[in-house]
Amino acid sequence: MLGYLIVAASCLLMAVVPSLAADNAKDQILNKTGDSITIIDSAGRTVNIPLPVEHIIPTDYRTTEALLALGARDMVVGVDTAFHQRMAEFGLEDVPEASVHAGEVNYEEILQLKPDLIILPVSGASYADEVAKKLPTIPVIVMSATTRQDGIPELKILGQILGKEEQANELINWTNKYSGIVEERTRDLKDSDKPTFYYEYMSESSKWQAIPPTNPAGMVVEGCGGRNLAADLLLNGSVAQVDAEWVLSKNPDFIFMDLMKGFDSGPGKTEADMKSLLAGYVDDRASEGFGNLTAVQNNHVCLIDRDMVTGPRWVIGHVCFAKWLHPDLFEDLSPEDMNKEYLKEFHEIDVPGIWAYPVPK
Repeated sequence: MLGYLIVAASCLLMAVVPSLAADNAKDQILNKTGDSITIIDSAGRTVNIPLPVEHIIPTDYRTTEALLALGARDMVVGVDTAFHQRMAEFGLEDVPEASVHAGEVNYEEILQLKPDLIILPVSGASYADEVAKKLPTIPVIVMSATTRQDGIPELKILGQILGKEEQANELINWTNKYSGIVEERTRDLKDSDKPTFYYEYMSESSKWQAIPPTNPAGMVVEGCGGRNLAADLLLNGSVAQVDAEWVLSKNPDFIFMDLMKGFDSGPGKTEADMKSLLAGYVDDRASEGFGNLTAVQNNHVCLIDRDMVTGPRWVIGHVCFAKWLHPDLFEDLSPEDMNKEYLKEFHEIDVPGIWAYPVPK
């Protein structure tokens, strides 16, 4: 990945992020007739897609969740391996696996399934042309619909492609309703009123990797009324490898720990499960002085599932962070209720579980 400098003025980033949703979708749709639509996908590729699209294969499980939220369940004829592992609550158990998450595409399976469209995640931009060359009769687009900065314009485009414009607008309006509340209530906070935080990447499998504001997960916590301690790091990627000494020297007010969905958090988990998980993370870092941190001593170490940060539910994570940092400003918002509302309204399911802990009540 290309190296880049993280700009310390994270408020400048926030001036950019929300505006992306407004115009990109219109600019990326070059032409639409009754027979086809021509778009510029998220890899900058111009792709013509014959209409109507009736059968699709998304090769990233979070994109699949977004498509299901648009009411495209009957259109999905293939999924990636991670969908059945990590998204079982959404069903589709009988739909074949046609790709490996963020990796290999099963060409033989795809040809048998005869989709009208293949959707690769943004991480698949580097091999999109190769996939398209091997499947010349099937349009291949790069479009994840999973991040805060690009999710809304990509949902608009997918709505146009799939004939789901109304459903896309409903999801976009739901998202904007809550994100607007957060921005409005934190806009006038002074820096002295913004707690500092260390946001750790993939806490269940590694330690001391800081998520900066330019990381898709880091962008979700921007504008929530906190200061990301990784904002001024010079990186060669989207995650910064730090160490215990660096975290101790920064002594954050809050620590956010990143959980990959489908293993230790999410559906079926209880508060007792999450309490035990959090205690294990704290104990695992005890020998490195973790217990001396202000965040630990004040019980401000928080776990958050990737479902609430990446994908159509990123706005729920946005509210989680805001409520952890400023509970007094968001007493009327419940991320737990938001998740129930989303699952009921856009998927018609009721799934008990814990996606964020301590639960921001």
